[in-house]
Amino acid sequence: MDKVSGNQLRITFKIIRACIFLTLIGGMLAGVCFTSVLLAAKWQGAPSVRVPQSTILYANDGSKLGETDFGEKRYWVRLKDINPTAVQAAIAVEDQNFYNHHGFDYRRMAAAALADIKAMAKVQGASTITQQYARNLYLEHDKTWKRKWNEAFYTIRLEQNYSKNEILEGYVNTIYYGHGAYGIEAASRLYFGKHAKDLNDAEAVLLAGIPKGPSGYSPYVSEKKAKQRQETILRLMAGQKMISKEKAERIKKTPLAYQPLKSRTAAKTAPYFYDDAMKELEKKLGMTREQLATSGLRVYTTLDKRMQRIA
Repeated sequence: MDKVSGNQLRITFKIIRACIFLTLIGGMLAGVCFTSVLLAAKWQGAPSVRVPQSTILYANDGSKLGETDFGEKRYWVRLKDINPTAVQAAIAVEDQNFYNHHGFDYRRMAAAALADIKAMAKVQGASTITQQYARNLYLEHDKTWKRKWNEAFYTIRLEQNYSKNEILEGYVNTIYYGHGAYGIEAASRLYFGKHAKDLNDAEAVLLAGIPKGPSGYSPYVSEKKAKQRQETILRLMAGQKMISKEKAERIKKTPLAYQPLKSRTAAKTAPYFYDDAMKELEKKLGMTREQLATSGLRVYTTLDKRMQRIA
């Protein structure tokens, strides 16, 4: 009996030793792979964060003559030119640990995985703002392993080469707000007829809720759902000590007035002049019409609107 126990002890010891050895080897390989990915990301340098933006032509008095956007309204604004509440609301609802992680929120990922396992379905997301920004810039929204790998790699590159505020600025300028509006400035003009810096807090928080699902949370689709989403974000902001409960309640009670949803085929002022100006730009800049339309140019022309009306 003692001899059998001794053999079993030796076998058990060998198994434990083999497991420790394999764990160490596995850890070393994982470390090598992780270091290789970081070095590859560093070697490739900063990825381009340029996105298509609407090109606008102005008359000689500075008024807008017309704009071209190929169906996607985009205007880039600096973070300091956005109502701070809009930025806080985006962090609160999308990635409350944004300033404390390096692109991936592992605790949130683990919590989401547990929630999905319990529900036996995909019920909770864990994408950080950096991951969403990478997806918006470089990737299709299909759900393949290749896309997930590319998203992770671009996330690492963004975090290595850009500051947190630069990433946050890029995110709020590229996220989709519905009805052809990309970015906070285009959304502010669409829904409230004002610049992002001029939004009041209630408007800012409501906009932060739309990107989760523009087909459901756009106030043009369902004002009730948009308002409910706003209230959810206010609770999150209060819970994260971004604002007081009293301020959240005041914002919740602030009335909202939306712009009418206009047709996207509104006629340009002086369309023949506009087209000639675009043709002249093509020649001078050596760009195609599509490149011009999505380059975010601000073009100031000689057109006199008063003389145009007389003519």
